[in-house]
Amino acid sequence: MACISGEEALAPLTEAVKLRRELAETNPAAWNPTLAMALNNLSNRLAEAGHKDQALAPITEATDLYRELAATNPAAWNPNLAMALKNLSTNLTEVGRHKEALAVQDEMPG
Repeated sequence: MACISGEEALAPLTEAVKLRRELAETNPAAWNPTLAMALNNLSNRLAEAGHKDQALAPITEATDLYRELAATNPAAWNPNLAMALKNLSTNLTEVGRHKEALAVQDEMPG
């Protein structure tokens, strides 16, 4: 099976987010972690495909989900939260929102 990236990956990643969102609505504790990862992946591919503005919504949602998870179990979720915050900061920088990017960097778990 060939690896796909960029534009080709957007449709299956969007579908993955949709399916995980539906599952998370019925059982958030079980599915929010995988929804957050799917949103992170979608954001990364959107940015790679040149859709930097569109990449902000999914990484912002992923970061919010990881914040919630880290609040309940920091040892387990702080690494994922740090990854999402880094990606959010990078995306904000790439669209010229430097002050917001710096604020996000200040939030990163140490």
